[in-house]
Amino acid sequence: MLKHRRPILVGAVIAGMIAGPALAQPMDLIGAKAGQAEGSLAARGYVFDHNEGGEQLWWRERGRECISLYVSNGRYRDVESRSSGDCNLSRGGGGKKKDNSTAIVAGALAVGLLAAAAAKSKKDRDRDRDDDYGGSSRPYSPDRGVDCYPAQRTCYERGRGYSAYWTNREFKYRY
Repeated sequence: MLKHRRPILVGAVIAGMIAGPALAQPMDLIGAKAGQAEGSLAARGYVFDHNEGGEQLWWRERGRECISLYVSNGRYRDVESRSSGDCNLSRGGGGKKKDNSTAIVAGALAVGLLAAAAAKSKKDRDRDRDDDYGGSSRPYSPDRGVDCYPAQRTCYERGRGYSAYWTNREFKYRY
């Protein structure tokens, strides 16, 4: 008689191993209050991952399992197994959050490019001003009460005369 039970026992063990992940879902939480059942999920090794509409996604590192719990009126209504890629914790492996370093580097690069473009624009404006306004030697005023003469490469403050500060600033004299 024992010889006949052995294949049944082996078949039951194999079926249990195959169905194990499906049976590991916390089906007993259906109908439970979501806030109270979170402690039960944590005790079973699940970590809250994120919300997707009315669903909560939970991740369990052991078995690399992602499940979704549908919440309605504050109670769990349905439990469903999801692919591990649906949980953010599974991306990047080892229970770590997904890697955003590419996005951070791209953002820093964009900010750097904008800063470089702004600096070049200012440099171009300064060079245009130093080019004697396209070949003419028209005077200009970089500030109130200051007149600069490109042909002479000097600046004067009204009422005070020659200004070494403004001349050096506008025409970049080096002593």
